[in-house]
Amino acid sequence: MLIKTIPEKIIYPNIDTFGKYILKNRNQISHRSFAYHFSKLEQDYLNRQEEDLFCKESNELADNLLKEKELDFAGIIMSVLCKIKESQPQALEYFAKKGYNISETNGDIVHMMARLNDLRKTYIGCKERLYDYIQVLYKQEKCLKKLAKHYPETAATFRSVNREIAPRENYEQMLGYVQTEIGKLTRKKHPHDALRKLLSAQEIFTKHKNRESLKYIQRLIRETETAIKTSNDNV
Repeated sequence: MLIKTIPEKIIYPNIDTFGKYILKNRNQISHRSFAYHFSKLEQDYLNRQEEDLFCKESNELADNLLKEKELDFAGIIMSVLCKIKESQPQALEYFAKKGYNISETNGDIVHMMARLNDLRKTYIGCKERLYDYIQVLYKQEKCLKKLAKHYPETAATFRSVNREIAPRENYEQMLGYVQTEIGKLTRKKHPHDALRKLLSAQEIFTKHKNRESLKYIQRLIRETETAIKTSNDNV
């Protein structure tokens, strides 16, 4: 039987005490209970202005949990650390990559997407990280295709302590936006591949009657088709 409430006098006042209790009783603790008490500890550290210490000790706890194959608990920690370091690109990139790897090992596509979204924040608008940004987009496209295709199975196995899985339509349209971004960024070097992405996005936006996105994608398609034709004429 899962422990609903962890005895506070046992796990506070720091991550070390909390971690020792979790590792000893991990098979009896629910994800919700873990997340609740971890959040309380987070607030205690932040109130004492010990953000960096909290992140360091939490990251070490995550490593210990990973050694014990406790991927869900470690994933919860990475999610919290990504939120804390959202405004610090270097730290956010580190925790987002680690969180992505945990979710990938766990077969958790929804949280893979969440961590990829965090990585996008660290790369977007940064010219020297354009390659990394595009690679993240390709990974997101792959995840979103799986989500759209296998939505019922994914929804049935989805695990989160704070929210429900989004509707299938949301992921399908997100796929359209990601493919639009890929097409826009790659059409100069790889116009034919970019056109395929844009045409796929057009199908998605047509299906969901997203008129605003359709106007934009149709303009990109016309420009890309013209560029391909001009290139062929010059051969």
